Amino acid sequence: MYSFDLQMSEIHVLLAWCSVALFLVRGLAFQLGGQWALDSRLSVLVFGIDLLMTITGLSLWVLLFMNPFLRDSWLLAKLIALVVYTVCAHWAMGQGEFRSLGYLLALLALAYMLGCSITRSPWLGL
Repeated sequence: MYSFDLQMSEIHVLLAWCSVALFLVRGLAFQLGGQWALDSRLSVLVFGIDLLMTITGLSLWVLLFMNPFLRDSWLLAKLIALVVYTVCAHWAMGQGEFRSLGYLLALLALAYMLGCSITRSPWLGL
């Protein structure tokens, strides 16, 4: 039998992979000349997925009694990387034009968040 926190965690992971896939596909599509990558309807979908992912992540903090400021420092690092990712992704694709540097910085922030999630360490297990 599934527990609620396990279901919430699975939903969070699914949303995270959807978000990463959409970001990668949009960036690659733009590089290949696809103007649909900057369509405002797609931006609304991306915003919705990212919002739900953030809500499920914060809900897991509460459900699992995690404290990113005292005990679970990897969560604080992941939250800071989420802010960096959001700013870089918005800069990369937010104003109707594509910026490669913002795209690469956002990908680095995504990789760091994934590493924090896997290793449960802000230092990525180093």
